[in-house]
Amino acid sequence: MSEIIDVSGQHKCAYDLCRCFVPTSETYCSDYCSDADDAEEVEIQCDCKHAPCSTAGDDPLYTTPGEQEHP
Repeated sequence: MSEIIDVSGQHKCAYDLCRCFVPTSETYCSDYCSDADDAEEVEIQCDCKHAPCSTAGDDPLYTTPGEQEHP
């Protein structure tokens, strides 16, 4: 599988069901995704609690690449 990297130097979280983007130095957006990717259970959606995967979408700590503040 090829890695998708956007213009801000981020790529998709390695957990297939996750929709988050992480810095290129990271593999997963959370411990949840890291653990879920190693588990042999079948899930229907990611539960990392970040905005792209949340039904509420109200995590103030997560920003998409376009929302990040620039110094």
